[in-house]
Amino acid sequence: SAERVRKLAEQWKHVRYLIIDEYSMISRELLATLSKTLSIFFKHLDREEHDLPFGGVNKRSALYFPTSLEDTAQQNAGSELYCQFTTEQMRIQDPEWQHVLQRARHGKCMEVDLNLLRQYAFLVTPRNAVRRKWNVAASRHHCKRTHCQLLKCPSEDRKRGGEPLSPAERLALLKCKFETKTSSEDRTALEEEILLAQGMKVMLVTNIQTDYDMANGARGVVHEIILDEREADHESSTFERKLQFPPACVLVKLERMR
Repeated sequence: SAERVRKLAEQWKHVRYLIIDEYSMISRELLATLSKTLSIFFKHLDREEHDLPFGGVNKRSALYFPTSLEDTAQQNAGSELYCQFTTEQMRIQDPEWQHVLQRARHGKCMEVDLNLLRQYAFLVTPRNAVRRKWNVAASRHHCKRTHCQLLKCPSEDRKRGGEPLSPAERLALLKCKFETKTSSEDRTALEEEILLAQGMKVMLVTNIQTDYDMANGARGVVHEIILDEREADHESSTFERKLQFPPACVLVKLERMR
């Protein structure tokens, strides 16, 4: 309706450019519909016809998208929109990875190719129990490969201010954990025990300081582990060590920071 067009046009009144992320995953029909809709909005605002894509909100040019004889008029319209933008073609520079892609294209992968893929593969699962088992297996594999000691770090519940819990408070906490262990609220709770080792890859699962890219999903490597001063001396040649207290500090070097 005219009233809806007026309201939506007001929202786009001060928009000067449009960024479409992951454009390769957008269908041409959707792209054409978006362009047509924005043209209607800017026609209402400027009181004139717009023959530019997206009502002229973005005036860059040249992106090639192949057409087909079986394409519909809507798909062809979307293809024409792609031709209005410029993109940079990112070529593979790593010769080893390029050879893997070439052999995979013809179904001639070798064992060395599969080992390379397994080394850099990312495993995704919606099941927390599976994720924990994968993390444990990856931690042990890292320590075997690098000959680093695997540290089992326990959690330590304290009051606000750092005071230890009383026996009654510990009992109440255990009851609360037992009652909520299967609820959705428990999924965001800290682990009872985590595995750490020097050189291990880690990932942030919460926002710490987004201004410096220390955000959920940021990856890094454990650079150094400083144990609690209450921790007893222990022989470092053993493969695993169960700590009595959480580490005093864990230094992590993130892959990217501002």
